[in-house]
Amino acid sequence: MDHADAWWSTTDPRLLERIDALLCTNRLIQAVVLLREEGPQQPPPGLFEAQDLLIERRAELDRQGLLEPPPPPLTTAQLIEKAEAVTAPIVAVEAFWDGDTQGWFVVLVAIVRRPGRHHHRFDEVRLTVLQHGGDTRLFNGQVPPWPESQQATEQGRAVAQHVSVPFHFASPAEPNDDLPRWWDTQLS
Repeated sequence: MDHADAWWSTTDPRLLERIDALLCTNRLIQAVVLLREEGPQQPPPGLFEAQDLLIERRAELDRQGLLEPPPPPLTTAQLIEKAEAVTAPIVAVEAFWDGDTQGWFVVLVAIVRRPGRHHHRFDEVRLTVLQHGGDTRLFNGQVPPWPESQQATEQGRAVAQHVSVPFHFASPAEPNDDLPRWWDTQLS
């Protein structure tokens, strides 16, 4: 019996059921909080240990066919509809890389003219997030090219053209979340 199996075998079945329900609906962070607050291990597992345990648990639930399938990616027409619904003036469409413990993904946003969390003059309205697999693709030679980057470029350009604004993607060839955003290229 490995460490994770031993851990789960000592977990109250009702708690395990609640954790599994969160994992089956792709709510890893909430499952981490629940595990650390109500789990049997004292002291509670650290953040990274809890994440690792839950990622393993989610993989087991996936092997059992219990995870909700991810929703299909939005079509370009649906993204255009989302952009048209934005009430603030759109000044650009941008794709940028971000990542978490599950791997890299591309975020596609409409940049709007209003003060935001990250910039004093501009804000972002999320259109979609694209991820076509985890980072294991790096190790088994599946990437590059990155299909989420290619999709974000194609769809982002189409949305930008439709709303008559520029499209910006600082690093379409490879993940990099340390590059200037569109608003960083604008004069203050």
